[in-house]
Amino acid sequence: MKHTTTLIAALSGLTLLSGLPSSALAGPEHDHSHDHDHAKSTEKVTLEDLVEMEKPELWIGSSAPELSIAKFVKGESVDGFEKGQVYVVEFWATWCGPCIAAFPHLSELQASYGEDVKFVGVNIWERQEGQERMDMVEEFVEKQGERMSYTVAVEDGSSMSDNWMKPAGQNGIPAAFIVDGNSKIAWIGHPGQIDKPLKEIVDGKFDGKSAGEDAWNQKIVMTAFQTFAASFQSGKDLKNARKIGNLLINDHFADESGGLNAIAWMMLNSTAEGVGMKDYQTALKAAAIACDTSEWKDWGVLDTYALAMHKTGDTVSAIKWQKKAIELAKVDEEQGGKDAIAELEERLAEYEN
Repeated sequence: MKHTTTLIAALSGLTLLSGLPSSALAGPEHDHSHDHDHAKSTEKVTLEDLVEMEKPELWIGSSAPELSIAKFVKGESVDGFEKGQVYVVEFWATWCGPCIAAFPHLSELQASYGEDVKFVGVNIWERQEGQERMDMVEEFVEKQGERMSYTVAVEDGSSMSDNWMKPAGQNGIPAAFIVDGNSKIAWIGHPGQIDKPLKEIVDGKFDGKSAGEDAWNQKIVMTAFQTFAASFQSGKDLKNARKIGNLLINDHFADESGGLNAIAWMMLNSTAEGVGMKDYQTALKAAAIACDTSEWKDWGVLDTYALAMHKTGDTVSAIKWQKKAIELAKVDEEQGGKDAIAELEERLAEYEN
């Protein structure tokens, strides 16, 4: 579903989208002003109290593991981490769409930094093995041409994923590690978010301690969200999931329309036993804040808000906001709105009938 894809993408980057000024549309019929003051939750518990997690073995400040490469298929070989040299070790696979989308940006960064930073794209998680894998990756990289204008390698067996990704708790790709001039892991994250920390590291202005704390806090939030999502899919431990949801809404996603929207959408579409009106009301609160944050112009958020209205019994408002979502989607090519119109119109028909 296009809507679900948009939500997950928004959550990954927590990207704020555009919005419709409330003054232009007079705002929703229900008063959510008391929800939108973003006051911190009065609950004493924190996300760390509600999710089970341990700090990964490989983390910011850890010594970088060795590079275990079967073959460098493009660019200069990198045998180890030299003193004073900054490296970016990025993990990708041929079947990974987001990885492929990141290639040009990594190439631009390599061109920009030149010898100051050495980029190494390491292929992992392929189904093929041995020479079959090598041939497949070499052909793939050759077809990419200038889109992959940096060193590209294939891991030796599963050694790089075993010694880098797993110990760092990284379960998705693309994933990038910045290795500083002291051969320490300075940053871990999505290559789309690498620009600022990489510049600070190269300029010698990077605060590693603060970065480590921020990264750990982000990991707590994402683990909490995953725990929340799993509970609303399965129906297990909903009491704990509701506490997590409230903390995410009030304390962590209060200004992030993508995160709020994802929470609301999952609650509204859950078919698990035990999910009901109180969850739909929480979803309505999250969706309303997301609408305010995105200034009532994001068709995806309005779609969620309309569904929340419908689920809580206000069909008239659901129809109104679904129509607005469709109107905005028709002019929003960049966020895939035109491709989602059929789905949006199908939901409108459900509300009208």
